[in-house]
Amino acid sequence: MKLLTKTSLNFLSISLFVFLVGIFLFYFLLRVQVNKNINVELDKRKNNIIESITSAHIGNALPPNQNERIELTKITNASYPDLYFSDTVIFDHNVSKFTPYRQLGFIATVGDEKFYIQIFKSLEETDNLIIRIFLIMTILVILVILTLLIMNNFTSRFAWKVFYDTIEKLSSYDVTNKTELALKHSDVKEFEDLNLAVQRMTNKIENDYINLKEFTENASHEIQTPLAIINSKMEVLLQSGDLSDKQLKSVADTYDASNRLSRLNKALLLLTKIENRQFPESTSVSPELIINKQLELLEDLIQSKNITIEVHKTEDCILLINPYLADILFSNLIKNAIRHNINKGKLIIDISKDSLIISNTGINQELQEEKLFKRFYKSSESSESLGLGLSIVQKIAEVYHYSISYQYNQSLHSIGVHFNTTGKTSSANK
Repeated sequence: MKLLTKTSLNFLSISLFVFLVGIFLFYFLLRVQVNKNINVELDKRKNNIIESITSAHIGNALPPNQNERIELTKITNASYPDLYFSDTVIFDHNVSKFTPYRQLGFIATVGDEKFYIQIFKSLEETDNLIIRIFLIMTILVILVILTLLIMNNFTSRFAWKVFYDTIEKLSSYDVTNKTELALKHSDVKEFEDLNLAVQRMTNKIENDYINLKEFTENASHEIQTPLAIINSKMEVLLQSGDLSDKQLKSVADTYDASNRLSRLNKALLLLTKIENRQFPESTSVSPELIINKQLELLEDLIQSKNITIEVHKTEDCILLINPYLADILFSNLIKNAIRHNINKGKLIIDISKDSLIISNTGINQELQEEKLFKRFYKSSESSESLGLGLSIVQKIAEVYHYSISYQYNQSLHSIGVHFNTTGKTSSANK
């Protein structure tokens, strides 16, 4: 939920709560005030009645009033409360319904006799007036709340415009691009402080990225030079005939380790360059041509394992990708399928417009999906494998928003690269 929506909902819920409490309090206070006014009228009427009945005959002392009823009860031995106000309802036979009344009861003395007099004043008109006032106030309060809500939403959107602009620019920010992160100025102090903090952070990230990039390139280059010297010296020693068998084995092991270290250094440097998006150039590339070329180059290895090759193409596939990365992507998949294949196994390649699926026979069990794309993880103990092949494949797929799938079915391990879908990259065999 967006912050603006959340604050608007909070404002609305608080306003409704205050409105409900306020409207009931308003009705209560209005009713109390109306009753006080009616009580004053009844009290005045009581004085008029007392004056009338003490100066004239009772029958002539009670003038009729359509909104008023008067009842007189001669007091004998029964006790009656003196001077009290209360609400009551009386059934009106003219309209066949109960009508609300406000009543006043008091005791009056006429000569030697006492009478208990009750004055009833109709509340029907008063209640109708209260209801109308109540409805008008309710409508006005609702309109005020809606107006405030709309105005608050409008002003908040305007005030938060800089914040959303900052979020949008941060979402599209790429440290590998040399474009400066230009954030809008805001007259809101908190947003301005946020922009300054973001600007300082991105500047530091860019500086750290440049320093790390230079260090990686320099370190890799400097490592390659002594490794090349070591390899050349090892080759000279291997070609000399002055070494014993034990010495020759030690030199050969050292030479293999040096070669492995050189290949590892190149692979890690390639991973770093891919992560840093240092291959921006893209052209139209045919995966089929790259695969055919790799199969030709690896023909001797394929024949040594007696692997059967099957290539199925349903549609032509053309990708917009860096040619160097495309060659690494598909060659790593082919080499992975051959390296981990079995003797007299199968290698099946399915090419379509939207995907490339490479299936190969291998170990008769499903591989551990959560580990397969981790660096230096190997599903076999092959000394030729660095455990980085499919890590490189995954990084290239992430650059071009390809998704990778892994499936094990009927002794076949299948790796699928899906070009036109963006999804969660799943594991593949190494």
